[in-house]
Amino acid sequence: MKTTTFLLAACCLPMSLMAQKSFTVHGKTGTLDAPAKAYLSYMDGDVKVLDSCTLKKGNFTFKGTLKTPVQAAITLRHDTAAPDPKKYDDNIHFFLENSVITITSSDSIYHATVKGSATNDDDKALTTLQKPYKKVADSIMAVYWKRSPQERKDSAWLSSIRPIMEKNENGYNADSRAFIAAHPKSYAALVAFHQFELGYNFNPDTALAKFDKFSPSLKESSLGKKYIAIITTGQNTNIGVIAQDFSQTDTTGKTIRLSDFRGKYVLVDFWASWCKPCRAENPNLLKAYNKFKDKNFTILGVSLDDEHTKRAWTGAVLKDGLPWTQVSELKGFEGKVAKLYGITAIPSNFLIDPNGKIIARNLRGEELEKKLAALVL
Repeated sequence: MKTTTFLLAACCLPMSLMAQKSFTVHGKTGTLDAPAKAYLSYMDGDVKVLDSCTLKKGNFTFKGTLKTPVQAAITLRHDTAAPDPKKYDDNIHFFLENSVITITSSDSIYHATVKGSATNDDDKALTTLQKPYKKVADSIMAVYWKRSPQERKDSAWLSSIRPIMEKNENGYNADSRAFIAAHPKSYAALVAFHQFELGYNFNPDTALAKFDKFSPSLKESSLGKKYIAIITTGQNTNIGVIAQDFSQTDTTGKTIRLSDFRGKYVLVDFWASWCKPCRAENPNLLKAYNKFKDKNFTILGVSLDDEHTKRAWTGAVLKDGLPWTQVSELKGFEGKVAKLYGITAIPSNFLIDPNGKIIARNLRGEELEKKLAALVL
């Protein structure tokens, strides 16, 4: 009886309340026929999915199921060749979810209109919100690039545009963050969360508080779990915590441990020979090193070079005149230590006190000297 009652009640539910368990993408672009093909690609968790179908008078259809919405792309090829990532193809990027989605265009799919995806609608709303700020930034950069190399260095002109750029950027960030906060159930907001809360030098405690406001289903999604991993790594490398120990080999093959430097202030500097900002920062590090090396301070360079750039790494150490210890796994950003410390961009550094506690992050230029002066002088 209970089962019958439940089924009867379910039959009375409006269709809008019955969750769509699969997706259907109906596409229409021009009048293309075989051998023209459409390719649908997306990531289902850690698995890359690539589906294809032949066009019939411009029509194509894809079907499937998803656990959560995903970022997807449809690429059209007018011949039998598969999409070539090294070449331009006629394509469109959109949000795919378990719903009936239509993608229509009279010619190129690049100009197609996407309907039927609430996530895609949210993304469009956010893009529309950001558009005025991007227009201001683009207009300023257009003026910048029209100026001669010498004019671009004019301090008076740079000082005049800096407040405008800062105000524009602050408005862009504030409105985008407000949109994310107002859409805790939107996958599009979850995707945008990374840019605004998990960027370079982010605050993991603030990020976690904001992440917790997303719906349980989004937090448990594959993307949500990746964000939690990033936040956790950020908490493990936050100011005030004990730096996680690690070991790597130096340029001579000797094993060096971070804990070998206990009792000193040590700057763990993540860099690479191919990184121009890193190389530009090396003179500042050298200046600070020479000034404080006799006052219980040293530097441990951790290179994110790989086997292909090993010689370039050791060459850069000599060319830049870096006298401190240098180590590397020669695995780039895929190295264990890079992942342990959540390094996604370089240069990055951590200042660690004699007790092994992280006391500062990403000190640049004179900031490092000022911090050390306050500690050891």
